[in-house]
Amino acid sequence: MSATASHLAHLNDVLIPGRSPKDFRRSRHIKRNVKLHQQIRDLIAANPTCRYVGGNNEVEYIATRVGFEPHDLAIADVKIGRRIICLIVVPHRVWDHAFPSAMAVDLRHQARQAGYAAVLVPQAVVEREPRLGNSQLLARTVNIRIDATSRMAVLAHLIENGASPLSELAGLVTHPDPFGAVLHLVTTGAIAIDLAKCITPYTLADIPSPASATH
Repeated sequence: MSATASHLAHLNDVLIPGRSPKDFRRSRHIKRNVKLHQQIRDLIAANPTCRYVGGNNEVEYIATRVGFEPHDLAIADVKIGRRIICLIVVPHRVWDHAFPSAMAVDLRHQARQAGYAAVLVPQAVVEREPRLGNSQLLARTVNIRIDATSRMAVLAHLIENGASPLSELAGLVTHPDPFGAVLHLVTTGAIAIDLAKCITPYTLADIPSPASATH
């Protein structure tokens, strides 16, 4: 969890629910912001071409100067190739209203003026299914370890037979969580699946195309 998200979670813990309508709204927004940060990390973890860098204190300061509270936006840096992109994820309650969304556009402009490759991302894009659900599943496999023999067995099978269902590949793996081990190979970029379709035992996996930048 980033320093910003941890700080927001701490603020949420010390708030007294029901103290006032303003405090209730603030507490709710903080919870939603922490959840949004986690969704961003999951989406990045599921894509081997991306790496989560962390928060961006300078852009967060600019956001405060523009008029946003710390829990109004989810700001994070992601490394794509050699570039670091600053994602400014804008919740529905900001994006769907003219004045706060105009503030977000101004924030992006000022961040770019300060030298950051800032991109506005509506919350609806982050929450798009089934990609988000698939990414959350894949993110849970990031720390799984798969032995070299199982990895080579999966790759050899794909080279010899072409695209194969996950259930077939899982049968080649010696691991307490064979499906998790195969999905871990997706997060490393060793194999690829279509994240735009819901992951099932019959989802086809294949060797990634060299021309493919993402899943």
